[in-house]
Amino acid sequence: MKKSILLFLTVCLFSVAARAQQLNFGLKGGLNVAKFTNVDRTKARAGIYFGGFARVGLTENWSIQPELVYSGQGFVADPPIIENHTVAVNYINLPIMAQYHFIPEFYLEAGPQIGFKVAAKVKNDGNSFDVGENYRGVDLGLGFGLGYDFDFGLGVNARYNFGLTNAADGDDKHANSVAQFGLSYTFGKFSLKK
Repeated sequence: MKKSILLFLTVCLFSVAARAQQLNFGLKGGLNVAKFTNVDRTKARAGIYFGGFARVGLTENWSIQPELVYSGQGFVADPPIIENHTVAVNYINLPIMAQYHFIPEFYLEAGPQIGFKVAAKVKNDGNSFDVGENYRGVDLGLGFGLGYDFDFGLGVNARYNFGLTNAADGDDKHANSVAQFGLSYTFGKFSLKK
């Protein structure tokens, strides 16, 4: 199923790129503030994200931005009986964001995301234990954000991603909830279709 989804996304991206007026590539990274929903006595876990993107100009106001991003997610547990511990669940995420540009530099964005779990560990006092079997391998979500790109290629952005599926095995729904704050760099000058 993972191969079918990736093949479908690849075909869609190539067909959009073939019609595009402008195509640029870039790098991005920054801070994640992540948590799972419906888990008592937890705090947000700070992590990082980094990866690459392609931005495709479609019209004078619209672009589409597929990304490939490593994302450190999870949460910090604070149970009453045992000591604090961090649950680190890390993903390779593939968001596809539709971006509306009010002006060429400033945009709002929204779109779907599929994530593939690469590791899940519990960390406490320098010890680390693999708990991958407790978390599902695929995570679906939606993202909403905004950004501003400067003329020299640097950009600032913020995004909120929320999970649509259960990230943990079990009957209770524990979805990902991730706020991202970061920087990007676009190679070449991006312009929208006139």
